[in-house]
Amino acid sequence: MKASSKASRTQKRIVEAAIDLLYTQTGGQFSLDAVAKHAGVSKGGLLYNFPSKHALIRAMIQFHIDEMGEEITKAEAEIAEDPYRHKLMRALLSGMCQNVSKEKKSASVMLAAIADDPTLLDPVRVFHREMFTRIRSESEDPELATLVYLAVEGIHSNTVFEVIDDEQLDVEEQMKRMSEILK
Repeated sequence: MKASSKASRTQKRIVEAAIDLLYTQTGGQFSLDAVAKHAGVSKGGLLYNFPSKHALIRAMIQFHIDEMGEEITKAEAEIAEDPYRHKLMRALLSGMCQNVSKEKKSASVMLAAIADDPTLLDPVRVFHREMFTRIRSESEDPELATLVYLAVEGIHSNTVFEVIDDEQLDVEEQMKRMSEILK
């Protein structure tokens, strides 16, 4: 979601407020009224930008995908010239390390999407299928890259469902170790 115009900046502010609201609310339903209030816009202003709850959730999911894609692209550029193997998988790991604190917020969005309409996650599925296909095709050892990818997805699932405490798991250390394995 590019913030080049006033309308897109407003949309971004609404999406960020909606994500924050989902993450911080302790009960109750996710409502457009609550999002509008949290974003500091009128309900009419919210509906002008997002005519339905589905439209807002779709935008929230796209925001998550765009952020993750940007982190991976940035990490790919940073490691483009290093002599090590598995560059894309290591970029994914680096992108996730940068995004660990944001993952809990994105988890709230994903859970809201599942509750509202599971097909809203289709863009996430497409993103991950494409990423997995690229990782397998660009890797010198596709099986090793697959194992690390699955471990990363396990860490992501742990973040979503908070099965093991993050401090106990030490996610950043695990990501660093996987990156070293891939060299």
